[in-house]
Amino acid sequence: MSLKNEKRGKTAGIKKAALLIAAAILCTTAQLPSVEPVSAASTSESEIKALEDKLALAAEARKKAEQAVSDAKSEKADAIKSKQAIDKKLLALSEEMAALEQVITGYELSIEAKNAEIDEKNAELEKLYSVVRERIRIKREEGSADLLALVLDADGLQDFFMELDRYVCMLDYDERLMNSYRDGLESLNGMKTALEDSKAQVESRKEELELRRSELESDKAAAEKLIADAEKDAETAEATLAKVEAEEARYNREREEKLAELQKTSNQAYVGGTFKWPLPSKYTTVSCGFGWRTHPVTGKPQFHNGIDIPAPYGTEIYACNDGTVVEVSYNYADGNYVTISHGGGVASFYSHVSRFAVKVGDKVSRGQVIAYVGTSGYTTGAHLNLNIYKDSVAVDPMGYFK
Repeated sequence: MSLKNEKRGKTAGIKKAALLIAAAILCTTAQLPSVEPVSAASTSESEIKALEDKLALAAEARKKAEQAVSDAKSEKADAIKSKQAIDKKLLALSEEMAALEQVITGYELSIEAKNAEIDEKNAELEKLYSVVRERIRIKREEGSADLLALVLDADGLQDFFMELDRYVCMLDYDERLMNSYRDGLESLNGMKTALEDSKAQVESRKEELELRRSELESDKAAAEKLIADAEKDAETAEATLAKVEAEEARYNREREEKLAELQKTSNQAYVGGTFKWPLPSKYTTVSCGFGWRTHPVTGKPQFHNGIDIPAPYGTEIYACNDGTVVEVSYNYADGNYVTISHGGGVASFYSHVSRFAVKVGDKVSRGQVIAYVGTSGYTTGAHLNLNIYKDSVAVDPMGYFK
C-alpha cells in the first residue's frame, strides 16, 4: 500500500471516529459530568459546627460546676451547700449530654448525606468511564491521525481546515474527558475521607456520652447520699429541714408576690380548657399529696403545697396547659424549677427537674415538653413536684385534673 493510501486509510478512520462520537456536537455543546460538591453537604457541615460550638459551651459549664463541687468538698460544706453544687453539676452534665446527642445525630445525618453523594458520584463516574473506554476502543481500532495525513488526504485547503477543526476538537474533548474523570476520582476519594472522618467523630462522641452518663449516675448517687446522711438522726435532720423550710417559705412568698403582680399587670384571661397530666400516662401515682404530712425522721408536721409524682430520671415533663413561662431558675429547696402563667391568676410550678427545655418568655402549648424529671433540690429519689397557684395562692393540683 502506498504512503498516500495508508494515510487516506488513517484519515478515513478519523472520519469514522468523528462520526461515532459526533465530534461536531462535542466541540460546541458537549457537557461533561459536574464534579462540584452537593450544596447540602456544606450546609450540613455548618450545622454540625454550630452544634459543636454549643457542645463546647456545655462542656465548659460542666467543668465550672465540677470545680464548685470540688470547692465544696475541700471546704467541708454542709449538706445543703454541697447538694446545691452537685445539682448545678448535674444540670450542666444533662445539658452537655443533650448537646452530645445532638452532635451525634448531626454526624449521623451527615453520614447519610455523604453516602448518598458517594453513590451519586459512583454512578456519574461509571457513565464517564464507559465514555472513556469507548474513546480508547475507537482509537485502538481506527488508529490515530496526524497532520501529515490530513494534508495528503485533503481535497483542497478548505477541506484541510475542516478536517483540522475536527481533529483539534477531538483532542480537546479527550483531554477534557480525562481531566473530568480524574477530578471525579479525586472528588470521590475526598468524599470517602470525609465519610470516614464523620464515622470516627460519631464513635468518639458516643464514647464521650457514655463517660458523661456514668459520671451522671455517680453524681446522682452522691447527691442522694448527702440527703440520706443529713437525715440519719433526728437532730441533724431537724436542723437541716429548718433551714430548707425557711428558705422554701421565702421562695414561696416571693413567687406568690410575683404571680400577684403579674396578674395585676397582664390582665390576661385564663386560657381555659382542662389540665393535662404533666407526665406520661404510665406515671400517675402520687406519692405525697397536697396538705399536712408528718416528716419521716423528725416526726414533726409539715405542710406540702403541691403533689409529688415519682418517675424515672430524665422523664419528659409536659406543660399542663397553654401559657407563658415566667420563671426558669433554681433554689436549694425546690432545685431546678419552671413556672408557667396560664392567665386569670392561674399558674403551674414544676420543681426538682434535671434539665430545662424552655426559657423565660416562651409561649408554650398544652402537652409541650418543658423540662425533665430529676432529683435537684432537697429531695431523694427522682420525682416531679407540681404546684398549682390560683390568685397567687397554692391550691390542691388534683382539683385541676379529671
